[in-house]
Amino acid sequence: MEDAMIINKGAYDRGFGHGCVYKSYIKEVNSDTAETSGTSATKSRYRLINPLADKKAVTEIGEKGLDQDGLPYIGQKVSHGDPELAVFDKTLSKTKFTNFKDHEAARVENVRVFGDERDPTSKSLGYTLRIPRNPVIGDKFSSRHGQKGVLSVIWP
Repeated sequence: MEDAMIINKGAYDRGFGHGCVYKSYIKEVNSDTAETSGTSATKSRYRLINPLADKKAVTEIGEKGLDQDGLPYIGQKVSHGDPELAVFDKTLSKTKFTNFKDHEAARVENVRVFGDERDPTSKSLGYTLRIPRNPVIGDKFSSRHGQKGVLSVIWP
């Protein structure tokens, strides 16, 4: 292999080449006004959990490891299949959970609830997940001088 490179296992164990990937998600909730597109009008089906009004939902959410408003805790570790968000389904009148679908474990970096200034009843929910990544054989590295190499061996 022409551009192979070898990494010292001691340097690898101390953190050489380790990094994080950040993924942001936005969910639309709490839209009570109809949006007209053509001839049809649609309303949002979901709203945020109200801890005072939804006592049953708060109990159910606590068992799943979420905050009482259905949002994940900052710093919480989520793995494949864990609940990462809970909203109230207005159509079915019950709590709907969104499960984490990625196969790599992640931590919740931040959670934001923001609204639309044109429509104060409309709210969106945004959260960012941090996924730590270690280098694996086959990853490409490059110096600032353009010397590229593919990791082929972690040498003790």
